[in-house]
Amino acid sequence: METFVHQGRSVAFDRVGSGPPIVLLHNAGTQRHIWDDQIAVLRRDHEVFALDLPGYGESDQPADGYQLDSYVSMLGAFLDAHLRTDVVLVGNCLGAATALRYTMAHPTGVRALVLINPLTWNTVRAGRQSALAWVDARLPLAPVARRLALPDMIVSRIIADQLGARGRRQKLHRSPRLRAHWSDRGRLQALHGLVQDFPTFIGLDTFTPPPDFPPICTIWGKQNRILSARAGARLNHTLRPHTEVELSDCGHLPMVEDPATVTTTITSFLATAQPRPSRLTRPAE
Repeated sequence: METFVHQGRSVAFDRVGSGPPIVLLHNAGTQRHIWDDQIAVLRRDHEVFALDLPGYGESDQPADGYQLDSYVSMLGAFLDAHLRTDVVLVGNCLGAATALRYTMAHPTGVRALVLINPLTWNTVRAGRQSALAWVDARLPLAPVARRLALPDMIVSRIIADQLGARGRRQKLHRSPRLRAHWSDRGRLQALHGLVQDFPTFIGLDTFTPPPDFPPICTIWGKQNRILSARAGARLNHTLRPHTEVELSDCGHLPMVEDPATVTTTITSFLATAQPRPSRLTRPAE
């Protein structure tokens, strides 16, 4: 593990392999090791960075800074500090939103985007957990979130809700890398801060990539209970991805539920996506 300091806060990350850079960004509630299966393959041809977003994993838990703009700022500072350009960004949920928002502002620094279950205003408000988000956004829960430590039974339920049929068959709610840090005191603080910021994600729903925007691959777990795969399909009409994949028996964590398919999708997309100078028009349907 290495660390990077942004605005006085320590961000933990792993760096392995060599070659064109790939940065992996996890979803809210998890940590960098959800990508271990993908890293094992990608490191053969790429320099791979897997980050713990602030508030999660082994990164610091600041009192604030859990807005999308803060995560985008951190990502930009990380890439600048490590002098990485022409990077591939791979993210799930919040990580996907961070990758997309960063690329909207810095398209020339990104080679390609892999957006897994991207969090937007529409995908979250159409999800089955939207009622809980509505309550959290309206009640003064921040003091409780900072002090609360979740019992094991609740952690199991939270993780199970993120899984599709494939993940439940594998009993992934017992997986140490999915359970990691959930029971630490104050781990809900980052989630609470994120919920307060949901309305700002609406800009991702209305963004139409220009012709020279980096190629996009989207991956959705059709059984996602956190975000709406149906709303994700509508988002694809706007984003016009080069590659679209829907995994019928996966939920919010397809990189762990079906790691081989997710990894193959990423490597195939990177092998076939046209380089920037050739992306003058969208390929014919």
